[in-house]
Amino acid sequence: MHPAPRTLCVMSRIHLDEDYHVHSRYSDDGQSTLEANLLAAEHAGLRAICLVDHVHEDTTWVPDLIDAVHHLRRAQLRVLVGVETEILDRGGRLDLPDSVAGVDYVLLADHQFPSDAGPVSAYSVRAMLARGELDAEGVVECLVDAIVGAMARVEHPIVAHPFSLLPRVGLDESHVSDSLVDYLARGARRHGAFVELNEKWNCPGPRLVTALARSGVQLVAGSDSHHCSTIGVFDRVRANLEDSVRADMLQPAAAQLA
Repeated sequence: MHPAPRTLCVMSRIHLDEDYHVHSRYSDDGQSTLEANLLAAEHAGLRAICLVDHVHEDTTWVPDLIDAVHHLRRAQLRVLVGVETEILDRGGRLDLPDSVAGVDYVLLADHQFPSDAGPVSAYSVRAMLARGELDAEGVVECLVDAIVGAMARVEHPIVAHPFSLLPRVGLDESHVSDSLVDYLARGARRHGAFVELNEKWNCPGPRLVTALARSGVQLVAGSDSHHCSTIGVFDRVRANLEDSVRADMLQPAAAQLA
């Protein structure tokens, strides 16, 4: 019996009939109600949806969100509840309430640069890179440290739109070394973290998708929808997956030529 082609590992690590990143009007993060989001998910033929809103350290409404979502359960749709929080520093400290008990997933987001001293705006990081006060290698290494550190702080973490910060500071995923991708993958496996393929921010790209899938990381799709019309729409995610498969198919041949 011949082993399954390696390219199958990319597609087998993700289900595109599940959307793990859908915002709502519950906390003014989105434009649609929880009910409208569920109807849209059913219309799109999804089998699972995670309703997510942003939280901060002083947020008090998480139990109410959980209760509201639980009252909207559907027979043919797996309905999950999540919160999205910002990673604050290199140690992985999170802008999270003391308790998020009952939440299915915590989405870890790089909204700002998580420096040693705390969050720094993308604009400021871009300026410091231009002045030579920071270098690309150090920025990316700090970011990956922060993501892995954040994974250890919560149960059921999802790395939301990984590396979406990089274009905002003038960098891109080519600055993420293979060793850092491996470090991220090992952290995800160790802490049981999922890694999101995000439609809105179009990240991570094909190279990282392939590396993470080969490393056994569970990938999930997230539309990052702020309106019910975009729930389950994964055009850019599909394109990145297809590019990942094509690159994976070419690699064995390239290795033979070498």
